[in-house]
Amino acid sequence: MNDELLNELREQTKWLRFLALPNLLGVIEDNLKTKEQRAIYHLSEGKNSSYEIARRLKGEGIPISHQTVHNYWKKWFALGIVVHSKKYIGRFKQIIDLKDLNIED
Repeated sequence: MNDELLNELREQTKWLRFLALPNLLGVIEDNLKTKEQRAIYHLSEGKNSSYEIARRLKGEGIPISHQTVHNYWKKWFALGIVVHSKKYIGRFKQIIDLKDLNIED
């Protein structure tokens, strides 16, 4: 890929990000209202299974089931705030870290 094309793609990416962030922030705020939801989203890094996330959160005093994690993943996938893990089948990855949006998990 030549430098001119690469620079143009970077410029477009910058503007797309700028235009998308307000909408993304709204979707995140509307759908990650509880500490439980934010914690599940935070741990959805593409490598953790629903069982691993549930086990970890139970250890932190947040009693949830792996089915709850899976149900959130399905909902969030439909909203576009998680994507399928490229490495692990059946797992999901957040599209942005909450810290990048100044949202505490």
